[in-house]
Amino acid sequence: MSELPTRPAARILRAEQADLWIDGYAFVQAAKEEAQNLRNESASWLEQAREAGFESARQQGAQEVGALLIETSLKVDAWLSGLEASMADLALGIVREVLDDMNDAERIVRCTRKALNAFRQDQSLSLFVPRQDVEAVRHRLKSELDNLSMITLESDDQLAPGQARLSSPVGSVELGLEAQLNNLRRYLLPFADGQQP
Repeated sequence: MSELPTRPAARILRAEQADLWIDGYAFVQAAKEEAQNLRNESASWLEQAREAGFESARQQGAQEVGALLIETSLKVDAWLSGLEASMADLALGIVREVLDDMNDAERIVRCTRKALNAFRQDQSLSLFVPRQDVEAVRHRLKSELDNLSMITLESDDQLAPGQARLSSPVGSVELGLEAQLNNLRRYLLPFADGQQP
């Protein structure tokens, strides 16, 4: 557009040439204004598109961050619940190691002594133990318990070594090490494996 003449070559123009020059300058001016309007609209549209793109990216980023936070939270919860179970299992493993030094008869007698505190003194009780443990338990009971007369010692072929059951007319208590450790684990981890105490 800069190559166009800015004025007529002659100073005096005929009327039709003057009209052409006037129309031409009006056309050039209109074209310049239109070009400026297009530039302004393009800049405005570009700014709106840029803002929309930024907003869309911000929303997408916020959604991805939210999803990542949820995923991380679930992983942390799973890790912590696994840690809780691991700690309980570690504690029970230590208890098991300490108690492994005792023989079955000694463990049964100690558990029986503790369980006797839960029963009334005037109740008749039966202590069921595996057949192979009867004599060893009887010997330990005689040496450690004063009121042996209230306990009847009986063999039970369904009990595994180390298991025992103290029964009264109103209820019974499992005295075996595994039963006690399982109860302890259930109370340490009340919602593990979907079980509740």
